[in-house]
Amino acid sequence: MLPLSSIAIAEKNKLGTDSVFLLLLEITIPGVGTPIRIVGNNEDITWRTYTWQAFPFELDEISDGNKGEVPRVDLRVSNVSRAMEVYLADYDTYTKANGYSPVTVSIFVLNSKNLASTVPEVEHIFELTQPKTNSQWATFTLGADNPFSRRFPVHRILKQHCRFVFKDAFCGYAGATATCDKTLLACRSMAGGSNSARFGGFLGVGASGLRIA
Repeated sequence: MLPLSSIAIAEKNKLGTDSVFLLLLEITIPGVGTPIRIVGNNEDITWRTYTWQAFPFELDEISDGNKGEVPRVDLRVSNVSRAMEVYLADYDTYTKANGYSPVTVSIFVLNSKNLASTVPEVEHIFELTQPKTNSQWATFTLGADNPFSRRFPVHRILKQHCRFVFKDAFCGYAGATATCDKTLLACRSMAGGSNSARFGGFLGVGASGLRIA
């Protein structure tokens, strides 16, 4: 049984009400500055000080499994304007420069009579995987974090590929260059070559004997 708010329960139990339950999506795409906030409604709403744009999307039913499987459902967001395609192109560019980082979506259910509360009636958080687009929809598969899909060990020993996230504390670069292809050559081209001492690759991999880098 869902722990609904007192307002939602009162509205649900009325014989007649003009309130509705609203489905909101907050999609966070790495490389895209502001999360995408949309609502399945015929007009925009304001909640948690943000404007949630009325936008067409379809979400398959989210069911509770009892066999320990990772729940997976499909989300389809309108791509008629090609807006989602632009976001996914930016995401692709980001992952090539900075490594994989998941797209996440927070799903909220609100009652239209209770928008003053910052606590939703229902909330789910999923990762978006397998994105694909056509002229009508951008389709994602929603799944919870699966520990068996995580890389282990976290760090790999690669010769010509930096393992650090560009401009993080380990990388240390804070200049004007916007992207990095993770190679030593790119690292040496920035900050007059002084940052290459922090290069996160392992230049001695595959070399026989002692190698001083």
